[in-house]
Amino acid sequence: MPTMKAAVCKARETIVIEDVPRPAPKSGEVLVAVKATGLCGSDVDGYTGHHPMIRWPIILGHECSGVVAEVGPGETRWKPGDAVVVEPFFTCKSCPACLRGQYNLCIDLKITGHQVPGSLAEFVIAESFFLHPKPVNLSFAEAAIAEPVSGSLHGVERANPRLGSFVAILGCGTIGVLAMQHCLNKGAEVLIADPAAFKRKVAKKLGVHHALDPLKEDVKARVRELTGGIGADVVIEAVGKPETLAATVDLVRRGGTILLIGWSGNKTDAFDLTSVTLDELTVLGTLGFCWDHKAALRLLGQGKVTVKPILSHRLPLERVEEGIKMLQRHAEGVWKIAITEEKA
Repeated sequence: MPTMKAAVCKARETIVIEDVPRPAPKSGEVLVAVKATGLCGSDVDGYTGHHPMIRWPIILGHECSGVVAEVGPGETRWKPGDAVVVEPFFTCKSCPACLRGQYNLCIDLKITGHQVPGSLAEFVIAESFFLHPKPVNLSFAEAAIAEPVSGSLHGVERANPRLGSFVAILGCGTIGVLAMQHCLNKGAEVLIADPAAFKRKVAKKLGVHHALDPLKEDVKARVRELTGGIGADVVIEAVGKPETLAATVDLVRRGGTILLIGWSGNKTDAFDLTSVTLDELTVLGTLGFCWDHKAALRLLGQGKVTVKPILSHRLPLERVEEGIKMLQRHAEGVWKIAITEEKA
């Protein structure tokens, strides 16, 4: 039986690089030779045992690009050698959500690197339906990060900031800075708050109107000042901490919208539901993406969204645990890490 190298998370904070059986694609599936995988916060949560969907042992990794190595029986859409981006979903295609076209809400949704083996390996299985051509002008590392570009786009489209609206974003991590770019593309005035100076500097270079250090500046006062005392039309929580969740209600205007992209994993975080009712606030959740990958790849290919400034590190598969630990401890200068042999 053919084997492949994989980074297997065996237990809490334990990853072993080992040879495992190389999977064979079934009907409707494609085997992808992985060229790049972006590390993300959910990989850290899976590594530490704090992700509700991830159980050990598991091969983590879901932000993935590569080259088709083998196709399943009857596959005609893809052939070996095609450069592709993986949309990391497996769906039933028959439940009410799938039939409505909301496949991200499939009752039997399985996510690469969560319930099924992920892309921190030499090869990964993907659904043929959820593959996309890699834009020729993107590196494999950049193309892998189409996944959070798509996820942030899905959330921003749900919040629907309008031309000339005011958007406040809490958190300038990968999702926050990508949501920022989507809001700027929609013609919004955008404020972003993050304590990391190097991230605020990049946000300014990408065109954000206001970049604040929440540890030194009063974000609520600044939002009120910039909006004539009204508050933001849209507030995006992209941190996933109880304190930033609670802060959203103080920043949004009456009748405004709060988008929760970040999540803490706690079911009992404090949230001012009285203001939600009395101020007629719209509070939105968002899960992954749904018909957003093609648009995300088009935005990346056209340069309307960029991930180059946030791609801070490239590491080989053998150093994946080091990369996860860098994200875990919020190491200085670390933003997005790609696991790849590709050079910058």
